[in-house]
Amino acid sequence: MAAAAPEPAPEPKPEGKSNKSIFSHRFFRFGGEGLVVSLMIHGLLLFLATAWVVSVSTNQKKEPNSFATGAGGGNGGERAIAQKTKAKPNSPKSLTKSASRITSKSASAQIALPDMPDMNRVALGALASSSKGFGGGAGGGIGGAGGIGKGGKNFTGRSVMGMKISGAHIAVYFDNSPSMEPYLSGVEKQIKEQFPNADVFRYFGIFNLNQDGEVVGGKPNQKYAVETVEQIASNRGGGRRAAANDPGKFSPAGRNMLAAKDAQFRVGGVGAWIDVMLQQKQYDAIVIFSDFEDGIMQYRAKGGDRPRLVFDADLIPRSDDRTAEEKAWEERWVQTFGLAADHKAPRLYLYSTSKEPQELYQRCVTASGGEFKMVTMQRGGMFPSPKKK
Repeated sequence: MAAAAPEPAPEPKPEGKSNKSIFSHRFFRFGGEGLVVSLMIHGLLLFLATAWVVSVSTNQKKEPNSFATGAGGGNGGERAIAQKTKAKPNSPKSLTKSASRITSKSASAQIALPDMPDMNRVALGALASSSKGFGGGAGGGIGGAGGIGKGGKNFTGRSVMGMKISGAHIAVYFDNSPSMEPYLSGVEKQIKEQFPNADVFRYFGIFNLNQDGEVVGGKPNQKYAVETVEQIASNRGGGRRAAANDPGKFSPAGRNMLAAKDAQFRVGGVGAWIDVMLQQKQYDAIVIFSDFEDGIMQYRAKGGDRPRLVFDADLIPRSDDRTAEEKAWEERWVQTFGLAADHKAPRLYLYSTSKEPQELYQRCVTASGGEFKMVTMQRGGMFPSPKKK
């Protein structure tokens, strides 16, 4: 019996090839090839989309409303910087515009520039004077003048009838007696030319009366044993009452002052007027125009049947029977006027057509840093006369 043929030996495996792993076999068996292809396609699309977005944002065109303006380029020259000029709706126009240098990259472009406004000297002066109202604070200067205390501290003053008055808001006292009345309109005109908003008060005479150490009219609703200015005016005018001040000619502050204090001023004249003004903060300077003929008189009403004259500033030879308490009001005036240096009181300015103001007024003028001047009234106008020594 023939021997069985031996089984053929298995063929050797080629080098470099290995059997697939069980995971790979199962992965591709259940559609793994399709998943790989899908991921590759999606990755390619994502790459293309990203590249497109970057390309569009980089190459985006400039807006049509932009222009180039020259800006500092250092030593290398100027460089053009694009600036947007979109107009904002309902935005207020600027009153001042800074000049810009406008350039164009096109050789054939033409640029039309607006004409420059005609800034004459008057306009420039108005712009220059308007700046002071903001440097000090509240206010501003009134009547085209800079302020002291309320409108700034750089005001240099304005000349009226040969005397420089420093103040933004001034109050004026006119001696409205018959001897002075013919000149008042001309004087007021000259004052208003320099201080259009000056408050001009008119009362009879230049009386400064005092009873028992208190200024007559300095307080409202007081009873006095001495003859008041209102009574003096009525007696000299045959019972007629002096003309009232016109509120329409006053500033708002002046109208308020007139409404609140007119009765006191009619009773006490310039004495009450100064006493009240020293308690106010709305005026930088007060001005008095008079002949100073009526003087300063003080009475003692306490302890007697009738008031006794204890001081008359114009009495010759001079006598003063007042106690220290009775004349303390004078020192109060002088000390208060001294606060004008710190803008806490008004400066005092005096014009006289006849005689020098009494000593008390001159002390107040010196303390406040003001001035007084003698003036001569002539047909051709007002001429300052040399101050007596």
